[in-house]
Amino acid sequence: MTFLTITSVTKSYNGQSVLHDFSLEIEKGERLVILGPSGCGKTTVLRLLAGFIAPDSGSISIEGDLVAADGKTIKGPEARNFGMVFQDLALWPHLSVSGNLEFGLRAKGIPSKDRKHRVQEMLRLVEMEEYVNAKPTELSGGQQQRVALARALILQPKALLMDEPLSNLDEELNRRLRKEILRLQETLGFTLLFVTHDRQESAELATRIVFMRSGRIERILTERQDAAPKF
Repeated sequence: MTFLTITSVTKSYNGQSVLHDFSLEIEKGERLVILGPSGCGKTTVLRLLAGFIAPDSGSISIEGDLVAADGKTIKGPEARNFGMVFQDLALWPHLSVSGNLEFGLRAKGIPSKDRKHRVQEMLRLVEMEEYVNAKPTELSGGQQQRVALARALILQPKALLMDEPLSNLDEELNRRLRKEILRLQETLGFTLLFVTHDRQESAELATRIVFMRSGRIERILTERQDAAPKF
């Protein structure tokens, strides 16, 4: 079942073209990795899907529902129900782990009792229960990554958008968190869109890999096809 449809999208910043006639269909529940060198437009694709920006031309639909077209945002980020994990994680340093997770739930008016229950369940899933009262600065890089994942997933998003979230981690921690992402995706069933320039990450995480270069799709491979080209 087609979940996301991007049709002939273009995007420019300050007269500089970033995406050129970009079209892509994403299936519900798949793990799609967008792979390419820095500056090829990967992050722009995620920002368009999240609703942070609108396409200059072309359209974006979610489950057949038009959410953006030709310079206009029809449905913004909150209406799309997507979770996002940024490269810098963007955890609030003044809040505890539970406070970071509860923030979005509180904004949606979830009652206190339900918030506490959902926080406990999500921290159990990411194996961070004992750190419920810790501040982000008291956690290791891998623990912060788990909290960022939990915060993105606690609102039960239809899709999780991840923008090079593992790039600042050492190789061993990167490998462990790749397995963690796969486990969570299998358990919760969300659609995963993962942006990276790392071929090893893409090979392990993806059911499909979209190779981008200079704002265009160069080719698309499934997990059973040949390994990724070098950049």
